[in-house]
Amino acid sequence: MGIQLLVSTRAYREKFKMEDFIGSDDIFALVAKGSFVFESPEGRYIVNQNEGALFRRNILYHRQVIEPVTLYLFRYRAEMSAFDADHVVFSDVGRIKSTVAMLEAMEWELFKDEFELKKHMFMDIVCQYALENGNSDSDKKGDVLIEMAIGHIKEGFNKKLSLFEIAEETGLSYVQFLRRFKAYTGLSPSDYLSTLRIRKSQSMLCDTELSIKEIAALCGFENEYYFSNFFKKQIGMSPSAFRKLQNYS
Repeated sequence: MGIQLLVSTRAYREKFKMEDFIGSDDIFALVAKGSFVFESPEGRYIVNQNEGALFRRNILYHRQVIEPVTLYLFRYRAEMSAFDADHVVFSDVGRIKSTVAMLEAMEWELFKDEFELKKHMFMDIVCQYALENGNSDSDKKGDVLIEMAIGHIKEGFNKKLSLFEIAEETGLSYVQFLRRFKAYTGLSPSDYLSTLRIRKSQSMLCDTELSIKEIAALCGFENEYYFSNFFKKQIGMSPSAFRKLQNYS
């Protein structure tokens, strides 16, 4: 997706210093508490807790605080749009609540490479949005072959899965499969599969007392060592550190 996070900050506002705002980079604002209203070329929206707002570069926005708001701001640059709408709403509210809780917990603990952690967390937000919304244009909706492939991936994400075999089942060449899958979901098939596995493992780390080894097996990883290394590469911390961080929230 080619996203470069430039700055990540936490902000508390009882009133915006500049209610009329235009930026030189894209900014994603995630609401941890409170709410605000903003007007964009797309319309007028109220952004509540666990929702987000996208302020696209070089576009004028008007915004006003409704109730004192705590925001996590991610200023970034991207080769392609990370979000399709200015008002960003998530279907899996539990998942985004977990992300907000992690961000809040990080304000009270010192972490080595904190910016790297926030980069990983921002990418997790972007991937969650891509999985829930498909990042697809209207003429790409209803791609039956890719929907079939997505169904196979969701059904078998916790097993040893061959993306080549899934491509064959669609009747597409592997190159066609890769191109159409990314056009439809915003992610490559391997990234889509990895994101499903990571999100499931995050949920299990938060909501169960299963061991790292048990979670690795249930989420389709070869062993706990591969899982731990992969998790750290994707999230920026080990599964045990992630579980510990959740306990602070």
